Amino acid sequence: MTDPEGAPADEPAPRWGLGDVALGVLAGFVLSGMLGTIGVLVTGEAEPSLLVLALSNVGLWAGLVGVALLASRRKGRGTLAADFGLQLRPRDLGPGVAAGVATQVVLLPLLALVLRPLLGRPEVSAPARELIELADGPAFLLLVLLVVAGAPLVEELFYRGLLLRSLQRRVAAVPAVTGSALVFGLSHQSDLPVRGLLLVWISLAAFGAVLAALAVRSGRLGPSIVAHATFNAFTVVYVLVS
Repeated sequence: MTDPEGAPADEPAPRWGLGDVALGVLAGFVLSGMLGTIGVLVTGEAEPSLLVLALSNVGLWAGLVGVALLASRRKGRGTLAADFGLQLRPRDLGPGVAAGVATQVVLLPLLALVLRPLLGRPEVSAPARELIELADGPAFLLLVLLVVAGAPLVEELFYRGLLLRSLQRRVAAVPAVTGSALVFGLSHQSDLPVRGLLLVWISLAAFGAVLAALAVRSGRLGPSIVAHATFNAFTVVYVLVS
């Protein structure tokens, strides 16, 4: 007998959970602050440079991924695939690309239209534009790699792997998807006016729900990784051409 994830039915249940999620967030923010500070000291620039931003993200990701690895090895089955569904298959490309594009082209514009009476039409692309303007040549290629490959892989492992599955062990699928989506949206901070920040949070929470639904439906992170990468790539292209 096996469970839905393919592990023997008599195998002890994993012991990782929401405590590990909290530890990952804490470790990520501490490492992000430390490496960001080092970057500021190295560059000597008052305004954040691409190097400082990259180091901050590397610190954040190191905390998130490091805790997920530690939780899997010490409290789980020992592999990210078995514990958190970190598997990517060719058949994930179609649903993933479709979900990423549909979110950008249909879901988010519709959501912005519904929220317009409350939030107006705040400009939310300025931070992305400023980030892209900081990069040129090899630095731009590195930025694209981080945004289109690094962020989707790390965030899916943590939010749709460790967080979502921890919630699923406690509550039904719908509350688990909703909770993970809200945490995902609120975890993205941005230097925007209040209305713009609210729109970003709500939009990313909606996108997080799409990603979580893909992960629950497939039992793996492959489709959500592809959708996330497609979503981010769409954003980069939009900023460049608009």
